[in-house]
Amino acid sequence: MLRILYINPIGTDVLDKNVLETIKKVKRPDVEARVVHLSKGPVHMEYHYYEHLNLSETLEWVKRAEKEGYDAAVIGCFYDPGFREAKELVSIPVVPVAMATMHVAATLGHKFSIIVGRRKWIPRMESNVAMYGLERKLASFRVIDFTVPRMAEEPEKLKKAILAEAKKAIEEDGAEVIVLGCTGESGFMKELINKLRVPVLDPVVTSWKYAEMLADLYRKVGLTHSRLYGFEPPPS
Repeated sequence: MLRILYINPIGTDVLDKNVLETIKKVKRPDVEARVVHLSKGPVHMEYHYYEHLNLSETLEWVKRAEKEGYDAAVIGCFYDPGFREAKELVSIPVVPVAMATMHVAATLGHKFSIIVGRRKWIPRMESNVAMYGLERKLASFRVIDFTVPRMAEEPEKLKKAILAEAKKAIEEDGAEVIVLGCTGESGFMKELINKLRVPVLDPVVTSWKYAEMLADLYRKVGLTHSRLYGFEPPPS
């Protein structure tokens, strides 16, 4: 049986239950899922400084995952915090949520739009799109004006806001695929696909299935990230 650790890199368990329920709906029977959060720190990552405060324990969880025999780890924030540092530290696959989701989105249509909580998030996410080489695949960012805590508190209003902005992305921006740009937006994938009639990617679902694939390849053929140059491990 494969074991995959999903890390919510925030100092609260507010997302844990929804994330685990979402994973259980899509995971393979032969994969064990565990969802954890940080013991302290900011309860969201909407600011660069908050990311800095939460990074150390996030990396400790990644190292712990390898030590405890997990086959892959997912860092569950759409900012993709710490994945480069993590890949320097471990040999098991480490899946950054946004990278995995955007690369899958790029295979499902000509262009995708990302639904974000606040305009504040766009510069960081836009930088990630460029770093991943996907600028030409991005149709737009669409803002729903929700903080991460509000997403957890008002799921029905969140779903309606996502639906409204996704329709605009399709009709006005030419998006053929919709990417939900926060793990706090998770849980509505199937319903949104049925209503919008285009591919809609939940980052929790997509990153989890991506992690299952990489965990398989790691255990069966030894495939994982290169540690030759960019992810060369630091001296002991």
